[in-house]
Formats: sequence, structure tokens, C-alpha cells
Amino acid sequence: MTIGRGFPHTGNDTRFTQSHLWPADQHFSDSAGHPPCDARPSIRGPGRFAIRSDRCTREDSHMKHRRTAISVVTVVALAGSGVAMAHPGHGDGFSDQELFPGEGVLGDKQHGLASGHLPPKQENVAVIGKAGLDAPAGTDGDMTGRVADVAAFGDYAYLTSFRAADCLGGGAWIVDISDPTAPVEAGFMPTTDGNYAGEGAQVIDVEFGPFAGRQLFLHQNETCDPFLAEDTGKDRFLGGINIWDVTDPLNPELLVEHAGDDDDVRQNPNTVHSMFAWNSHVDEKVYAVLVDNEEFTDVDIMDITDPANPVMINDTLDLVDQFGVGQDEPDNLTSIFNHDMMVYRKGARYVMNVNYWDGGYVLLDVTDPTPGNVTLIAESDYALLDEERLKRGHEIAPEGNAHQSEFSPDFRFLIGTDEDFSPYRITHAEITSGPFAGAQFNAAMAGDARPVTEEEPLDGTPTFVGLACDPSDVPAGSGIALIERGVCAFQDKLDNVQAAGYTSGIVFNSPVPGCNSLLNMLAVGDIPFLFVARETGLMLLGVDAAGDAACESATPDVGTPSAEVLIEAEFAGWGYVRLFRTKVPGAPGQPGSITQTDTYAIPEAQDPEFAIGYGDLSVHEVAVDPRKGSGLAYFSYYAGGFRVAEYGNRGIQEVGAFIDEGGNNFWGVEVHKHNDGQYYVLASDRDFGLYIFQYTGKIRGR
Repeated sequence: MTIGRGFPHTGNDTRFTQSHLWPADQHFSDSAGHPPCDARPSIRGPGRFAIRSDRCTREDSHMKHRRTAISVVTVVALAGSGVAMAHPGHGDGFSDQELFPGEGVLGDKQHGLASGHLPPKQENVAVIGKAGLDAPAGTDGDMTGRVADVAAFGDYAYLTSFRAADCLGGGAWIVDISDPTAPVEAGFMPTTDGNYAGEGAQVIDVEFGPFAGRQLFLHQNETCDPFLAEDTGKDRFLGGINIWDVTDPLNPELLVEHAGDDDDVRQNPNTVHSMFAWNSHVDEKVYAVLVDNEEFTDVDIMDITDPANPVMINDTLDLVDQFGVGQDEPDNLTSIFNHDMMVYRKGARYVMNVNYWDGGYVLLDVTDPTPGNVTLIAESDYALLDEERLKRGHEIAPEGNAHQSEFSPDFRFLIGTDEDFSPYRITHAEITSGPFAGAQFNAAMAGDARPVTEEEPLDGTPTFVGLACDPSDVPAGSGIALIERGVCAFQDKLDNVQAAGYTSGIVFNSPVPGCNSLLNMLAVGDIPFLFVARETGLMLLGVDAAGDAACESATPDVGTPSAEVLIEAEFAGWGYVRLFRTKVPGAPGQPGSITQTDTYAIPEAQDPEFAIGYGDLSVHEVAVDPRKGSGLAYFSYYAGGFRVAEYGNRGIQEVGAFIDEGGNNFWGVEVHKHNDGQYYVLASDRDFGLYIFQYTGKIRGR
């Protein structure tokens, strides 16, 4: 039995976990992955980046809360807005690749730009065993970033296979952990080519319906190669969730694939970022809740009592529309969407904890999950100032980014992880000369390029070098290169301008629908590399073409003089942990409360000395120890390693840690009660496979 994500709600459900790597051939477009706001060709990007677009923001007159058309998971830094980047590598993967195929590049997210990592560390943690995994059959053999989530039941663990550059090999590994000291790979469950599995891996021990007494493994599907869709004549290539019967783990049976919220236009299920399943003793049914990549504020619920024939029962649960989730201040918290959720049984009630990114942590009563019957128990709001930065004397708005959370066994506490992958935040971007002097704009830093910092702002007059796709066409120069998007990969553009002597680059969008959306470019390099809207690029070149007019305006000739530009940023830290005190009555319909009491971050994640060259130092997931009174929580902290913290009335503080020789890149974390009676913590390393830990320190209790 795995305990953590599946405890204490329904039988032997397991928890899922999460992490991300920038996918190849993807980039990010606007908030929902579409050109802004109206009916347009689909544009989807990596990490399901959320980009704020003023054209996509509206104020609902009937509520005080702002809602923004934003997709699930990564948020790109916006000038002056305080919105920060997070979540590399999630997302639907569809973009305007029909126009610009292969723009993205797969970056090495484990060791950052300088191939560095934090030093080895082992404190109150024993490594019981570990198992490296083989690359899926038919792939190029590269395991960098391939391992995603982890789940377990009995003698077997299941680790999902994330996307790779070739878009092949998605699915899940089966690992025999009957001997925890010597786990071994035992099989693989493939999903459809062009799809990959990430967050939301789970095993549920079914209690009702035709599969009662059997174990089902579920995983979500996201998609990455739009050209595979040509084989089906559809503009999307599947998605949804897959359900496997793993009662016999060595002979898994696929019961259903790509079940989800079907779209009549695309004739394909919406891709799914995460999911969770539970047994309901109220009506003796089995349900699954999905994160919908297309309808990003929705919380979709399916009846999977007959897992071979799932039925969507609620695809209208929008927490913004129904419960006004959000807050007016600080004004950077505009990226509101469903990212992850679990369901717990409390007395006669079923409680869903929804992680709603900038909308905070939301508790719902889903005892009756049908439309009109889900009610709000409580929701959290962010403080006006980031608590971890404030501890260090730095006043800056919080990131938001409610990513994943778990209740304590007694429901008195909720521990949440705010994921943020951009330690620097663009605070000011302005044209400083020419006819548009004083105009401010938004900019997005490429995920794996050198960031703009306080010490190294971008300040100068760019040189317009055109598309920068052919090295021979890029004139030698220095300082900032101004580049137009299109024709070749962002990586080629970065490499070519750097080889020509430039020390930074700004790419502006092409004349395509939605040309004033921002993209998070997938490019690796040791120079700053930023993306801006087309109207910004044209203003730098002296062209007055605001809004939609920019999408229809011709690009000036290469060599056209540019105005000066100033782009400034400041250190804002990586993502960290929040501790909440909660009150959740056991009777359906009763309101409760959620109040933040403390925060926790590893020291390096709040130190600018570790912002570059040490890998990603954001927290990812939490698994709470299910033993009542233990007061322990376990964290996957990406390159920050595996961490253990004690929580309770006195707050939350670290009591254990592990970083292997050569560094780690932990995505998933799961507490598992083994058949030998021992509790182990399973963690998935993105580039390696499975680690099995035990905490060896004193359990002080709360």
C-alpha cells in the first residue's frame, strides 16, 4: 500500500508526483496556449506556460477577483508585473509548429548552465536501495529528464516516462521492489507515440464496481509532436488518461486509453496534466479528477466505476466562476488555473485539495461531485510580501504558484509546495530612446539561458540582425542582438548571435496570429536571451504598430537602427514550502478554514550565489508521513535533493537531507507501506530512476 497521495482517503490509493524538463520542439505562447483571447489557430507551449496578456485579462463585474486566461503550470516573468517563471517542461506541447517546426530545444535541467550541483549531503536519511532505469525501447537511449512521477502498491513501483526530443517512449516503468535493498526494473507500459506521461501516476485499490478487489494504475497523457496528428487527420493527437489493470503487475492489461474531456471540434480528448482517483463510499462509485490542459480553470471529474468505459460527469467546475478564487493584491497574482489535486475521506465527507496556482490552495467538498453540488470549504490567499524574501530583508511580491499539497493524517495541517524555476524576476523593461522612449513592455527569459540579474541588466542599443538562422548572415557585433522569430530553432539563433560576438539577444515575435503573446523559448546558453511581443520589436525599430496592427505590419530591413533598451531584474528566490493550519469538519456542507503559519526553504534557494550553475533549486512535491503524530513531511527538491522536515504547532523545519554524489534531480516523492511492514519513502530521480529512503532521525512528534 502506498501512503501519501492516497492516504487517508480511499483504501490503498497512491499519491502522484511531478517535475518537468523543457520539451523539444515546443515553445510557449499565450495564457491558454492560444493566440490571445479570440478564435485563432491553436498555439501551445512548454510547461503549459502561463503568460499574462492584457488583452486576455478581464474583470468580472459580479466578483472582486481578477481572472486571467492562463494555462496550467509555468509562468513567465513579466516586466514590472512580478510574475515569475516556473515549471519547465509540462504541457500539451502543441504550438504553432505548423509555422515554425522544431523551434524548441531540450535543455539539461539537472545541472544548470555550469554543469554544477550542490555538494553531496546525507543527514538522518538512509538509502535503502536504488534502481537505474533503461531508456524505453525504440528511443535514442538518452535518459536525461525521462523519469517523472512515482507510485507504488505492494511489491511494485511505477514510474512514468516523460517526453523526449523524439516524442517516443512515453508510458510507465514497472519496478519490482519486493526486496527494497535491490529494486529492479521489471517491465514497461507504453502509451501512444506522441504522448508522454508525467504527473498524476497512481495505483488505486478498487472497492466498487466490476473491478472491485483489483488494482488499477492510471496516468495522464500530454502530447508533444503535432505532426503525428497528420496520421489521424486531427489537429491534436490524443491525450486524456490511460487506465491499466495491474493486479498482476508483470502482465498489465490496458483497459482504456485517452479517456477525457472530448472536444467536438478537435474530435480528441483534451490533454491532461495531472489526475487523481478515489473510491466513494457515499454512492459506491469510483471517480477520477483531471487537470484539463485546454480548459485550464476547470476541474474535470469522471466516473470510472467501469474503468473500461469512463464517463465525464462534471466538466463545468470552474473555481473562479463558482467561488471567486483569487485575490486583488498583490497585482501580479493573475495566473489562476488548476494544477493538481487529491481527494481525502473525512468522516462522511470527501475533501478535495486543489492547488490553483496564483489562486492559492483551495479545499472543496466533493461528497457529491456532480455539477452544482460541489461546495467551497476554504481557500488561502497570499501575503502582500514574499515571506522567505522578507526574512532576508527583501520586500517583493510573492510568486504564487500553488503546485501540490497534502494534508496531515489528522487534517490539522496542510503542507503546500510553491514551484518556481526562475530565481530572477524582470522588474523593469523600457525603451529609453527614439520615438517610443518611455514605453514599457513585458519580456520572458529563455528557460536555460543565462538570466538577467541585478548586476547584469540589459542596457544598450540593439543591433537588428534579422532571423539569425544562417551564421553567414549575422554581422559581427557586440552587445544586444535584436532578432526576429521564425524559420529556425531558437537555439540556432542564440548560437549564431553568440558566435558573432553578441553578449545577449532579444527575439521579437513574427507576424502571426497572436503576435503580441510571449513565448518561453527553449534555448540553452551562457548569454541572456529574451522574448518580447512583436509590437515591442517594431517599436524598437521605429514602427508604430500597436495591438493587432503589429501582426500585419512588415518587418523592417536588417540593419535598421534600433532604439535603446533597458531591462532590469532582481533576485526573487526559487520555489519553497508553505505550512497551513486547517479546520475541516467531517460533515458535508460545513465550512472550514485554512491559515498559513510558516514557510520553509533550503538556504541555497534563497541565496543569489546559487542562482546559476547549481541546477534547479525549487521544491517540487511533498509526501506527508501517514503515521499519526509523526509530524514528518518528505520533499522532492529537484537539484536541492531529497529533504525531510518536521512540522507542527512550532512551525516547519528541516531535519533530514540527501544529495547523491554528482547531484540529483528529484521529481516524485511517495510514502509506501511495504509488504514487509516497513514504511519507505520512494523518490524518482529524473535522470536515473528510483531511490528508496528511510528517515533515521528522531521522530519528535508535534
